[in-house]
Amino acid sequence: MRKLILPLVLVCCIGAVTVAVAKNDKKQKPRPQGTFDVEMVSLSNGRWVAIRYNQVTGESVEMQEGAWVKIEPSRDLKDRTGAYQVKLMQTQPGRYAAILFDEDDGQSWHLNDGRWLPIAGT
Repeated sequence: MRKLILPLVLVCCIGAVTVAVAKNDKKQKPRPQGTFDVEMVSLSNGRWVAIRYNQVTGESVEMQEGAWVKIEPSRDLKDRTGAYQVKLMQTQPGRYAAILFDEDDGQSWHLNDGRWLPIAGT
């Protein structure tokens, strides 16, 4: 009799664990594609600029008056994936430059009037 009870209890425990794991998997929300990072630089007199970007798609937004505003991608940047980084620096008091580049192939873009423009020769 003991030989029958032990396997039955073991099967029930394994079944309960399997059901619990399956239920937990269904509760998880899907994560957005890629990971995000933010680059920030102080300009002067307490002013600053920030760019948030997706490291996989290159999709970027710039902080403007307390809200994120989309940086328009150039045609060659749309629908591609890579390993993107943004470099941001003050060029003169109150002015800055930003570059987006793909670590995988070296292709790069510079920020001009809210749009990423390709840098020739990449």
